[in-house]
Amino acid sequence: MACPLFLPSSPMGGVASGGATLGDIYTGLCEADPTAAIPLNILRTCCNQGYARSLCDRAGQSDADSVRFLIKARDFTGIDVAWALEHNHHPVATGFLRIGPLDEFENDRKIPALEQQARVCVRSHLS
Repeated sequence: MACPLFLPSSPMGGVASGGATLGDIYTGLCEADPTAAIPLNILRTCCNQGYARSLCDRAGQSDADSVRFLIKARDFTGIDVAWALEHNHHPVATGFLRIGPLDEFENDRKIPALEQQARVCVRSHLS
C-alpha cells in the first residue's frame, strides 16, 4: 500500500521493497506539500507503505490511509489497474484506471497521485 498523497518519482536503488504496493520503494513528493523534502525514514515507512496517520502530519490530511493496486488485464493498448482507497483497512472508494503505453506520459499536465502511483505499479509489473 502507499499513502494516497504520495507522488512517486523514481525507485530508490539498493532498498528492498518489503511488500510495497508500488513494487519498489520510491523517492518522491507529497501532494499535500510538493515543495517540502520528505525525510528518508518517512519515505520508507509512510509514503511507500501507507497507514501513516499517526507518524506523518501530512498523511492526516487525506480521508484515506492507503491505496492498493491490482493488475486486472493487459492487452496491446494498455493495462487495466483496479485500485482501492482504504481507511482503517476498509475500502472507502474503488475504481479502475486504464494505463496506456507508458511512453505517452503527458508532461504538460499534472498527474494526480492515484494515477502516478498506478503508473509506477504498472512499470514494476512490466519489469
